[in-house]
Formats: sequence, structure tokens, C-alpha cells
Amino acid sequence: MLRVSDGFVVKKGSVISSKQTKSCPEYVTKKREQYNDQIDSDFMLLEDILFNTPSGAAAFVCGSSANGNVEWKTSDGTTLKELESKTEE
Repeated sequence: MLRVSDGFVVKKGSVISSKQTKSCPEYVTKKREQYNDQIDSDFMLLEDILFNTPSGAAAFVCGSSANGNVEWKTSDGTTLKELESKTEE
């Protein structure tokens, strides 16, 4: 995921969950249907997809409700929430 000026981008080549939970938000199902032709048979994205919020991006990837502030982490395990709190200090 990449933060950009107008939201959050799930990058081309990212792999999303092949399944959706029963409690998966309806907007995630609709977004997956909208971009169905950009998701290959291995559930890899064939193009970048823009989201308004980190939670929307995380839910799309996970196929379930998700809090993007804690789901998105750097390679060393720092959450988005922790990164944002450091920049506010």
C-alpha cells in the first residue's frame, strides 16, 4: 500500500484474499466486482487501485472488515497508526 495525496493505493502485483467473510462490508464486494477484470486467477492485482481510506484498502485486500491503521505495517512491523503518531509529535 502506498499513501498518495488523494488516498491510499494498493499496488499492482499485490495479492488479495481469495475469500470474503460473511461480514465483509458491501462496499468491498462491490469494489472487487468493479475491479474483477484487474484481479487474476491467483488473486493478484493487475493494476494499482486507489482507496479513500487505509481501512477501505485493507478490507479490500483482506476480504473482511479491517482497520487499516493497524493492519498496514512497515517491514519492521510498525503500524500506520504508529507512523502517523510519530509525525504528529
